[in-house]
Amino acid sequence: MKQELSPRQKQILYYLAKEQIESFEPVASVRIKEKYNLDFSPATIRHELFELCQMEYLEQPHTSAGRILSDIGWEILINDFLSDIWINTDLFNLPKDYNEFAQDLSKQSQSMSFVFDWGNNKIYKKGVSFLLNDKIINNIQDLNHMSNIIDNIDNQVNKLKSILFNKQINVYIGKNNPVFNNPHLAFIGTKSDKDKLVIAIITPKVTHYEKHFNLFSKLINSLN
Repeated sequence: MKQELSPRQKQILYYLAKEQIESFEPVASVRIKEKYNLDFSPATIRHELFELCQMEYLEQPHTSAGRILSDIGWEILINDFLSDIWINTDLFNLPKDYNEFAQDLSKQSQSMSFVFDWGNNKIYKKGVSFLLNDKIINNIQDLNHMSNIIDNIDNQVNKLKSILFNKQINVYIGKNNPVFNNPHLAFIGTKSDKDKLVIAIITPKVTHYEKHFNLFSKLINSLN
């Protein structure tokens, strides 16, 4: 079991995540101190970052570089975001044309979306280009891996139907994804047994989870 974070450590983790999302780069302690005007010293921030690395909530890609969140670090923040999200009672415009709906979901989330209508055995995928960008693709190996994920997603939809919880936000980070193993991606999805739908997005792991969860909470409110 991972050690529980202090309020100060969780605050630093949250600000580091915000900066990583904005820059998609490792974040240095001085950047956090200067931008958020924290009431503790740079030395304290450096110490807490070191502790967070020791606890495996952060990673340091290079000796002289800043830090990035590990999969475990993202999961800690995600649990906090999810605990606050269900106060949202707004609705999502859910058209019966699922091709149009998948397009809208992709546009709003800036991610690859897919909708599996298992009642009619149809799959709709949109926004593949959001995964083929320089935030994820660094070399030909990454490109091949991403292409395989996109090509094989149709073969995984029945597995998704069996593992996703009904009308809940299901989140899988990095290598914890049971459908595809990629350290750079996150999967966010839900299903509706009554509507016979699986609805999901695939997005870079470094992403605006709060926005995605608000979107999915509206979506789930709209399902039967």
